[in-house]
This record gives sequence, C-alpha cells and structure tokens, in this order.
Amino acid sequence: MIAQQLGAFSRYGLPLFALLEEKGLIVRQQGVGTRISQHLDYSLDDEEAGFTKLVLQAGGVAGNRWLERTTVLLPDEVASSVPALKGERVTKLRRVRLINGEPVSLETTWIPLDLLPAPEILEHSHQYWAERGIVPAKKKVRIKAIACQAETARLLNIQPGMPLLFYRQHTYNAQNSLLEYCEIYCRSDIYEIQVSD
Repeated sequence: MIAQQLGAFSRYGLPLFALLEEKGLIVRQQGVGTRISQHLDYSLDDEEAGFTKLVLQAGGVAGNRWLERTTVLLPDEVASSVPALKGERVTKLRRVRLINGEPVSLETTWIPLDLLPAPEILEHSHQYWAERGIVPAKKKVRIKAIACQAETARLLNIQPGMPLLFYRQHTYNAQNSLLEYCEIYCRSDIYEIQVSD
C-alpha cells in the first residue's frame, strides 16, 4: 500500500521510484523486487581494513551468518590451490557476509590449524589477527565472473544465473608463510573491487 502510494508521487514528471533508482538509492530487479541499494568499495590493497571496517566506514552494519566453524582434513580439490597444506588438518570457516542484514557474499576460508585451533571463538578475522600480532603482508588474488549456482543463490537470496564475482585469495605474512586461503562469491551488484598497482 505504502509502496503504491510512493510510486504514485512524481517530481519533474518521473515516478518517485524512478528518481530514487536514478540516484542509486534503490535497486529494482524483475523477479527480485525493489530494495535499498547496498554498495561496497572493497580494496584488495595490503593496507585493506577488512570487510567489517569497510562496511562500518560506509555507515552500514556488518554481520556474519556462520555456516561452518570446524577443523577438517584439507579436501583434495582445495589442496591443488594450497599445496603447502596438502594432507594436513586445517581450520575451515564458511559464512555468509551481511550488510544491514542482507547477504552480500559467501566466503569459505582454510587456515593452518596452528593459527586458529579453536575456530568457534572467531567472529571477525582481522580483529583475531590483530589481537595475536599476526600481520598480513601480501596477498595473491585471482578474480573471475561466473553465473550463480542454485545453492549459492539460495544463500545470497538472489536468482540462480545472476552474475557473481568469484575470487580466490592467498594471504601471507612477511616471512611468506600462508595465513589463509579464501574462496569468495561476491554479489556483483554490491561489490566494486579495487586493486592498486
């Protein structure tokens, strides 16, 4: 009812929803509906502050929906990306990242077990590293565009087939030891990823 009333208002001959969409304040998508626009300028620089801090700086509320916080034997399909951990038991974290309660990315992370032996205590990874004096110094990132598969679409509350940004990230300390390996599916309507020279 309210949406119908708002849609009926106009300014300069345009419906209010069209004006809000033009200003980038809302996103209208057939089959999904109308929602307030979310946007995240996500930096991959070494100085990058992390998801939570970037969302807070933009005036939003960051959150996690944890799917897994456990220790596992590194799967064979992942070992090809992190051969240094092949055959080892590792910490596995899987979560949906939220901005203002809305799912924006699906992240799976594998961490050497000695760095995070009790995964159930983790809430925000950058805070965990900082408290233990662990300093990420270098990242290696590969990004590609993919179509969203059904399970990921369900977790991100979007339609299957929608475009996603998929990136694999290795994070190392100053001694070139692996701190974590991540596979992240990012909603392309939310994320703008920045990489510096």
